[in-house]
Amino acid sequence: MSGFSPIGAHGLDSDNGDSFWPAFTDIMMVVVLIFLLTSSLLIVRNYNLVAELQDSIEAEKMAALVIETTTMENATLEERLINAEQLNSILRLRLLKRDELLRKAKREDIKKLQTIAKLEADRVQLKKLIQNKQAELNNASSQIDVITAESDEFVNQLAELKLQLEQQQLLAESMQQELELATAEIAALNATTEQQSKNIDMLEQEKIEYNRQLLTLKGKYDVVKSKYDQLIKPARSAKGKYVVEVFYVKEKAGKVIRYKAPGSAKPVNISMADVEKRLNKLKKEKGADLYVKIIIPENSGLTYNEAWGFMKRLLDKYDYYYQGDTKLDYRKK
Repeated sequence: MSGFSPIGAHGLDSDNGDSFWPAFTDIMMVVVLIFLLTSSLLIVRNYNLVAELQDSIEAEKMAALVIETTTMENATLEERLINAEQLNSILRLRLLKRDELLRKAKREDIKKLQTIAKLEADRVQLKKLIQNKQAELNNASSQIDVITAESDEFVNQLAELKLQLEQQQLLAESMQQELELATAEIAALNATTEQQSKNIDMLEQEKIEYNRQLLTLKGKYDVVKSKYDQLIKPARSAKGKYVVEVFYVKEKAGKVIRYKAPGSAKPVNISMADVEKRLNKLKKEKGADLYVKIIIPENSGLTYNEAWGFMKRLLDKYDYYYQGDTKLDYRKK
């Protein structure tokens, strides 16, 4: 006879009324629970990576734009210089953002240290006050002993002094509690300051690692460029374009904008309104041939938001590549 259980009504009856399907349902329930627990664990573990992934995606987009602007066929030496300066400007934006985070953490740490110093001074003052009160208590106790030894006439005075002694004792206990509370607050602030210091050290390490990666990317730039030259065509190029240079810095006197048109010996200082007026005129004259080159020098004094907002504003309004119809026509070519 076969060792397998018979299928059908006879098989079900011979198995003491137990059904196959409830056992299968239990197994599936266990599988589903395992799947849900595993999914929950993965979601929790990957939650902290979401912000980093978003920054990485933004960085990849900006890097892709830089690569597209720097990978062109038969590029001239002047075009390579323009694209290299554009890459440096974008990289400086990220460095400005990270430096702002470091400065913010240091400012918070200074505030914590000031609070700790104030609490420490209060603690010393309370300690001195307690010592003075303790000395007064000792003196009062000595006077009570003398009065008790001399005569019973001073019973009333003794009772009064005892009352003062009790009040002084209560005051001393209250001050002692305040001292303990201040000590606990100082300990908590010290722990917070230590954590802030660790965070600053971590940010410094991230900055060092970022600079190291930046140097590595610069070293591999030529290799990547040669590979992309064979795979893609340039999406934005200064070749054959009317290149206008706009410099943006922040000096002691305030923000300074410098404008340099092709053929000019050196840039001139003008206002933002004059820059837009000239670019608007060139946009009407040159159309799809207007290339706006934004230069953010090293140590410009600008914040990340200021530099990025200035760059995006001018490129979106006047550069040939960022104009909707012009961009489409260029890619069709």
